[in-house]
Amino acid sequence: MFLIIPSAALVIYAICSGLIPLHFSISWKLFFSLLIVLAGLKYQFYLLGGGSLLSPGVSRETMLVLEALYGALVVFVFFLILKDLATLALWLLKKMGTAVPFSFNKVPVIFGMMGLSLILGAYGVHEAIKVPKVMATDIKIKNLPAPWKDMKIVQLSDLHVGPIQGKEWVQKIVDKANAIKPDLIVITGDFIDGPVSKLLPELEPLKQLKARYGVMAIPGNHEYYSGYSSWMKALQGLGINMLQNESITLKKDGAFLTIGGTTDYGASRFNMTPPDLKKTFAGSPETSTRILLTHQPKTTHRSKERFELQLSGHTHGGHLIFLYPLIGVFNDGLVLGLYQRQDRLIYVNRGTGLWNGFSMRLGVPSEITEITLK
Repeated sequence: MFLIIPSAALVIYAICSGLIPLHFSISWKLFFSLLIVLAGLKYQFYLLGGGSLLSPGVSRETMLVLEALYGALVVFVFFLILKDLATLALWLLKKMGTAVPFSFNKVPVIFGMMGLSLILGAYGVHEAIKVPKVMATDIKIKNLPAPWKDMKIVQLSDLHVGPIQGKEWVQKIVDKANAIKPDLIVITGDFIDGPVSKLLPELEPLKQLKARYGVMAIPGNHEYYSGYSSWMKALQGLGINMLQNESITLKKDGAFLTIGGTTDYGASRFNMTPPDLKKTFAGSPETSTRILLTHQPKTTHRSKERFELQLSGHTHGGHLIFLYPLIGVFNDGLVLGLYQRQDRLIYVNRGTGLWNGFSMRLGVPSEITEITLK
């Protein structure tokens, strides 16, 4: 239901703003309205044949087409909102005595928007499912002990392996991560969209991840949707240290670095243990520099527990650049990149993959993050 309502709103707005004001035949308006409705029924198509949003009842190829059409609908509505704001501005100018003899509600304008939206829809899906580039960033941590300076961390996040991203894609991610020759690899949740029985073989390449201090990870909200306990055991079996409100302390030349990881912010909805930062860092040396892995960036906004750097994901960078403000509202203003919050640094990965239920990126490309501590 939470996806049907916004989809219906998109369809209604597209028809009311994009088609009804146009001066052409009712039959053509009905035809294009039907196409818009079909684009908005993407999630209903996914449920055909007993499928679900995590395991749609359609082929991968059909999914890609539906994702492109739905993405085009979202972009089209954005264009229409801009059009309506511009129309309102022209109306206000007319009321103030400055008439501008132009109307945006014309067939060439609206159909130009439709055409551009279709192009951007297809391009957005391509951007969503491609193998991401490596994004290198230096993060300066206050009072970082000298032995840990220039430590190289690779962060992967939101792989969402499932109906679209599979084993071949994962292998390319692993190859790129290993080519960096990192000291540590971290994965900040949302590995999958589906059950262990179906998807574990697709994750086999993760066994090949190599780093001096190993691979550490945390669960995301999608692990809870897909069988939390089974996935925690399966991911451990791939050689990944799954941190669930616990930490691992590394020592180098007498200096400590603690990597802590929490459960997901929404765990309590599944009657499971919520994030507990106090427990996460319990027993770690007082002098240790602390790096926290937590899937949702807003997890720590009320916590007083000390840590110097937080690595998160979850937001996918907002998917579409114009959705940045909306995504920020639901994530304490933390959407992508590096933020300074009091004495803490928070880095939000834009996602290495993308949720199969909205495979669309415009202006916020996916990333494999290469972090160098300074």
